[in-house]
Amino acid sequence: MRRSRAPDTILLVALLAVWLVCTALHLKQLLGGGLAWVGVYVTADPHAGDPPRVRAFWPGASRAAAGGLEVGDCLLAAGDLDLRGVGPIGFAAHVHAAAAALGSLRVPITYQPACAAPPTTTTIDLIPVAYPWRMLPLTCTLVLSAALVLLRRPGTRVARAYFLVAVAYALHWTFFFGGPLLQSAAWVAVFLCASTVMLPLMLRAALVFPAEVAPARLPWWPWLFALFGPVSSSWIYGVPLPPEWGFRAVLALNVAFIATLLAVLTRNFRRAGPLGRRQLEWVLLGMYLGTVPVLLADLVGAVEPSLWWLHEIAAIAEIVVPVCIVIAIVRTNTFDVDRLVTGAALYSLLSILVLAGVLAAVPKAARAASRAADLDPRTVQLALSLAVAAAMVPARRVLGPRVEQVLFRERHALRAGIEELLRDLASAGGAEALFTLAGERLSELVRPHTCVIYASLGDAIEPVFARLDAGESAPRVPQPSAVIAALRQQRAPLDLARWHPEAGAAPSAEERAALERLRAALVLPVHRGGELAAAICLGAKRSADIYTATDVTLLAAVAEKVSSELLRFDTEDIVRQERAMSAALLHYVPRPVAQRLTRGQSIEGGECEVSVLFVDIRGYSAFSEARDAGEVFSLVNRYTEAVSAVIQKRGGTVVEFLGDGLMAVFGAPDPLPEHARVAVEAAREVVEAVRDLALQPGEGEAPIAVGVGIASGQAFVGNVRTSDRLVYTAIGDVVNLASRIQGLTRELGAAVAIDASTRRAAGASADRFQLHPAMRVRGRAEAVDVYAR
Repeated sequence: MRRSRAPDTILLVALLAVWLVCTALHLKQLLGGGLAWVGVYVTADPHAGDPPRVRAFWPGASRAAAGGLEVGDCLLAAGDLDLRGVGPIGFAAHVHAAAAALGSLRVPITYQPACAAPPTTTTIDLIPVAYPWRMLPLTCTLVLSAALVLLRRPGTRVARAYFLVAVAYALHWTFFFGGPLLQSAAWVAVFLCASTVMLPLMLRAALVFPAEVAPARLPWWPWLFALFGPVSSSWIYGVPLPPEWGFRAVLALNVAFIATLLAVLTRNFRRAGPLGRRQLEWVLLGMYLGTVPVLLADLVGAVEPSLWWLHEIAAIAEIVVPVCIVIAIVRTNTFDVDRLVTGAALYSLLSILVLAGVLAAVPKAARAASRAADLDPRTVQLALSLAVAAAMVPARRVLGPRVEQVLFRERHALRAGIEELLRDLASAGGAEALFTLAGERLSELVRPHTCVIYASLGDAIEPVFARLDAGESAPRVPQPSAVIAALRQQRAPLDLARWHPEAGAAPSAEERAALERLRAALVLPVHRGGELAAAICLGAKRSADIYTATDVTLLAAVAEKVSSELLRFDTEDIVRQERAMSAALLHYVPRPVAQRLTRGQSIEGGECEVSVLFVDIRGYSAFSEARDAGEVFSLVNRYTEAVSAVIQKRGGTVVEFLGDGLMAVFGAPDPLPEHARVAVEAAREVVEAVRDLALQPGEGEAPIAVGVGIASGQAFVGNVRTSDRLVYTAIGDVVNLASRIQGLTRELGAAVAIDASTRRAAGASADRFQLHPAMRVRGRAEAVDVYAR
């Protein structure tokens, strides 16, 4: 109060006192159940002292509630109160006084039918005010918020105008008619004054908000809406206009006023600067949310007067108006008001279109369709109305971007630009190109005073992109840095205006100076995995607008995209390294083992069911004895390349080379279904592959041939440790048996020999193998059955 100027103090105290008295009387009537309308309109007889006559009845009121009165009846008394010489307003006051004296909403009326017949008595029922408690929260919120504005901004046109509007509007809706004649008379005076000045004051308040667009001299035309006072009186009392005119005139004025008010606010919004727009957006949002329901209800009431009560319910929505005004003053940036305004405007437009379709087009279309298809018109109208309402869903998707583009062009451009940037970041060729693309596009879209991207380069944090005013350079990030420490603990953007570092973690003087040079407002963290990789520092916007919640969300999406692209680069490096390592391993390690190693899979040893295959060159010792090492190496190289290719194609693993032979395992390290059958088929292909090579040692000598032995069973397959490395191999009795069976191929005159276990498991692939029972195998006490081919 001490901050208020004297005129504002007087205004505040005086009008608050009036409002408090009226509110107390309003509460008295609410608690006593005495708030009710008189459902009979009267007109005074032109001869003074004559009784009033019935002129009309309240819209929608039943004739029974009017006690059977007819138009033209002379009303002589209400209860014990004489009505002679009483006019329309006085008649209502006398009826209220009689009702208060009786403690009932049923009032006896003495009347004379057509002023000729003998006097008689009837009882009229007062019409209770619909939802009598609905306006009290609105009026209290409105007046208190206006008082807050006047206290926070004393001596300003905006604060004073809003306070006057709030009190006038609150008094207009603070009904306290009823009780003694003086109380009803006082209400009539307060109501007429408030109703007359309410709409003009509201328009004048809109014209001066925000202050930057206020005209030096207010125009006179808002006072045209002072007609609302006498028009409201005509609705309630039937004077000065006929009641049927007053009813429609109130609705028409409401529609015209709301449209004018929204137009003024929208125009001011388009003219205001960033700060004024931010404040006005909240007011505009409140007006849209609070008045559009009233507008729609009034349109319905104008078409169908019996639905006038919709206006009373819709007025509850107006409580949003003072709430939004308080937010605009106290916490402008509490929510993303841009999105709320866009949604409110969009749904208001769609509601008006749907309502217009339901009231205008649907009835005509329903009548035409019912005549053509011989259907119930009400059913057709209901179906068409539902179809029109359902059209709101696709219409919202189509109109939403266009409404946003009209109301918030910068926001629409930012959203579209960010979406394009996210797509383009995916095509960046490296970290440097990625940071440059992000920095340049953010500088264009957001238009900050500064845009600097700092990245971790070893132990230092250096700028990798900088866009500043001419002649300025990006300051270094002092270490340790409180901002960097905060970013390491969170993935969300850091709003420096709202950042409250923990005790002992505040920025140093050097860091504060650097942030001031950058005009830093928002810092976006970029992570590589769990580590902070970079920080995108954005200065305040050149437009002087703030970073809204939606802005922060969009920019956070850019930072996340940059983070994911950095991981992509890391993944590509890892893939290249894995491919190089795999290619190198394949030269020295069996392919399945190399693949498991490059995938990071374990090659721990263990027992498993496998088929072991041994291949040996026949006559290798005699051949190598008569030739030099180079010639022997060349032949063996061609032989082993052909044999190993067959085994790898069949899914086997070559685990050991023995000079003139090799050992392979089927079923490890990766499981192989039907490994015995596959091993037998691989053995036959090996024999054919070596034959196709036509390895001719010398003139007159027989071609090189091979013998293959296979045994199936349990073996330990895995790594065997030597002094300096691990060797992948198979160990077990089945390995020894496969080696011995391979040695029997020369004795049996066969190319391939297998044991009984392999014969059973191989199925049809071993049908042509001949049984050689009870063969003696070197190193084994028991004879074994061998199958050969």
